[in-house]
Amino acid sequence: MTKPVEIDIRDITVTPVFKHLELENVPQSEAQGRKVMEMHEVVEVRIGGSKNYSPVFPAAGFFRREGLDTITYAERWPEQYAAFKQGDTQQAHGTPLQMLRDHGVTPEQLSLCRALKIYSVEGLHALEGPNLKSLGMHQNALKEAARNFLADRNQGKFAIDRVAELEAEIAALRAQGVPTVEATPAEIDQALQAADDAYAALSDSEIKDKIEGLTGNRPRGNPSRATLVSSLTELEAA
Repeated sequence: MTKPVEIDIRDITVTPVFKHLELENVPQSEAQGRKVMEMHEVVEVRIGGSKNYSPVFPAAGFFRREGLDTITYAERWPEQYAAFKQGDTQQAHGTPLQMLRDHGVTPEQLSLCRALKIYSVEGLHALEGPNLKSLGMHQNALKEAARNFLADRNQGKFAIDRVAELEAEIAALRAQGVPTVEATPAEIDQALQAADDAYAALSDSEIKDKIEGLTGNRPRGNPSRATLVSSLTELEAA
């Protein structure tokens, strides 16, 4: 596989999404005695693992100063801003999260990650603290899957005959871009419940059977349902 593009890991969990937002011009509304609405270019800054915090800034607003120059948010993320201006899909940096499907990650877990604004393998791997804990019982299994994928890629463990196929799949997934609308807190809760219920059709005994099949040892005692599901999730992602 070709050498991955260098990524600034300090910013990998952050995904900017440029969009148009209709805002009221309050001084004009007061002057004209009617509500005056105007379209503005803004950037919604999505932070991986954060349920309720996605600050919005003017695209032409001040981001930082470099010497005598003022750097705007549009200049901070020029690739995403250019895609927005051209009407193209805006992409997250890094490897699309869907590449973890071969590492035991379920469709429900992928949906949970997207709902929590986690869009790349590198972004998932970099999560720490409360943002990682937002994944609930899936945090360890998902982070381990990301670690294993990156380790395999960096050590060149992908089979030669799979390299072109993987590159084509990654390119196709990137072309899909990031969702333009964020998940609501209620939708995040639904995604978390769906991921938790991925084994809803299995009884506790059947889950123990699966764990025994993977480890050779059957869980002892009476562990909770959550503990059994978490153990099986981590084992299947290993």
